[in-house]
Order: sequence, then structure tokens, then C-alpha cells
Amino acid sequence: MNKLIFLHNTKVSDIFREIEMSIPENSQLFLVGGTLRNSVFYHFFKKKLKQRDYDLIFIGDRKQFVNNLRNLKFRYSKLRRKSQVVLKKEIVKNPKDIGDFVVLDISFSVQKDIYDILRKKINFTINGLAINIKDLFSDIWMKKIITLPHSITDIKAKQLRLNTEKKTFFGTDLYACIRFVSQGFKKPLKDEIDILFRAMKKLPKYKFERNKTKVFDYVGGKEKAKKIVQKMGLNEDVFSFETVIKLRR
Repeated sequence: MNKLIFLHNTKVSDIFREIEMSIPENSQLFLVGGTLRNSVFYHFFKKKLKQRDYDLIFIGDRKQFVNNLRNLKFRYSKLRRKSQVVLKKEIVKNPKDIGDFVVLDISFSVQKDIYDILRKKINFTINGLAINIKDLFSDIWMKKIITLPHSITDIKAKQLRLNTEKKTFFGTDLYACIRFVSQGFKKPLKDEIDILFRAMKKLPKYKFERNKTKVFDYVGGKEKAKKIVQKMGLNEDVFSFETVIKLRR
């Protein structure tokens, strides 16, 4: 059976069956972003990329859906917002770190068109993917994916490209770009890198520190991270908060 890579884990697969059964009537749940992108990448290259959680977009009866998950022993993580919640469920006994859980990062949308949500929300084209949870277990799941233009072809080409439909980018997007380049993706165009660099001025210090640490952990240290930044054609020190302060002036 042609399974998505994360469903190769029997426990994770069982939990997603539970999630599928938890969707209230007249509601929809979509897997989007990193986990789906990594599954498509694995489909083409048979190489696993790192992941931490499962990004989901839910359209419908939020209260009932969360209650259903809570009844299945999902418990709240730290983030609880009006439009977003994080729930997790252990996949091993005596869990110790995030890898011992299925972590669901759920965004609640009042929009009903998942393509339109992707068009306005997604930063890089390689992340412009969505699949209905009810299609996860299909043998032809690749054909069920809803995609932005260039999403699949850019994954196959390992090419980073900004989603031109998105109007605003975040300071964290540059650090995501660095992580992708460390995995062998081709850097975006210079103008696009400049857009991401300028967006750093919006970064609060706590997000800067968190993303800097995440990059160092992901690529194998500060020196390797600096070399990747140089490879991208950036001469500024994006790992110093002084750079963020200068951009604000």
C-alpha cells in the first residue's frame, strides 16, 4: 500500500483513524504544510525530512471537534487561542519529549474554500498543499492533494519560491528558508530573499531567539548556519538581534 510516510508508524496511523472519526457532521479537516510536504518529498526522493507536529485546518463545529479529541485522551499543549489550539496524544508509554507525541497544531477557519486559505496563508510554494483527512488512507492520496501552482513541481525540483499570492511575510520565514536550504533546496531569487530579510524587522525578541535556536539545532550549529546564510547571498548577521533593531530604524 502506498502510504504517506508518517502513517508507516502503526500507532500514528491508529491515532489518525481516531481523528478521522472525530470530525463532526458537516465539518472538514485538512492536513496542510510541513508534514504533507515532507510526505510528498519522501514519495519522490525516499528521504525523510525532520518534522515536529501536524498542521491542520478545521472548518466547522470547533467545540464538538475539540470535545471529541479530548474524549480520545488528547490533551491541551501550551497554545490556546481563539483561532488556534495545540493538542497532543502520546504514542509511547512514559513520553519524555515532543517526538513521543502526535502533536496537532489546529487552525480554525471561517473560510470554507481550502484552496483560498492556502493561497492567502502559505509562504513558500512547496508548502502550498492540503489533503482532506478522509483521503489520507487512500492508495491514490497523491492525486487527492489540493495544491497551489508550482507546489508539486517545486518540491520535485527542490526549488524554493515565495507564494506571490501572499501579501505579508513574517520574520520567521527567513529562518524556515535557511532550514530548507540546509536540506538541499535551491535558494529563492535574490528579490525574494530580500523580502524575507526585511520582514525580520517585525520579529519580537522571543521569536527571534526561538527561531535562531531552532535553526542551529536543525542544521548542526551556528557555524554551519552562517555558511548557509552566506550561500544564500546574505552578508548580514541574521543571528544577531542587533540586525533586527537596525532594520526597524
